[in-house]
Amino acid sequence: MDFQLMMKRYGPTVHLTPTGELDLETRTALDEVQARLEGVAAVACDMRHLTFMDVTGLDGLTAFARRLGARGIAFFAYNWQPQPRHLMDLVDRLYPPAGRERNCPTHLLRRSLQDSAAAARVVGAALVQQDVDASRRTALSPRRR
Repeated sequence: MDFQLMMKRYGPTVHLTPTGELDLETRTALDEVQARLEGVAAVACDMRHLTFMDVTGLDGLTAFARRLGARGIAFFAYNWQPQPRHLMDLVDRLYPPAGRERNCPTHLLRRSLQDSAAAARVVGAALVQQDVDASRRTALSPRRR
């Protein structure tokens, strides 16, 4: 089955609907979407039409969610179908969290909307604080003649 990725934007929120199979050949679609997310605060991904996902697709989707989180964009995926959900369960059982890390490998894809939004707020606050600190350093530095 062919892969399609529908994208609709509603103000600061983007709704994605992947359809078909997410694998090595189709995961680049996520990179193309990420390039178009300027000014976005949240991405909601309806997985009801994603019928198949292999390990490379899972890796691409996890990397996509991680990159969004680093930019302060909340990511939320819902309506998982049995095969992709089974793959995530299998990966989490094969690669349990190590040491102090408490999150399973697919935790970014399983978070609730509330968890995703809270995580994005924390990252956003940290980015704002970095800007404030940089401004203070610039304002406090002695002027050179």
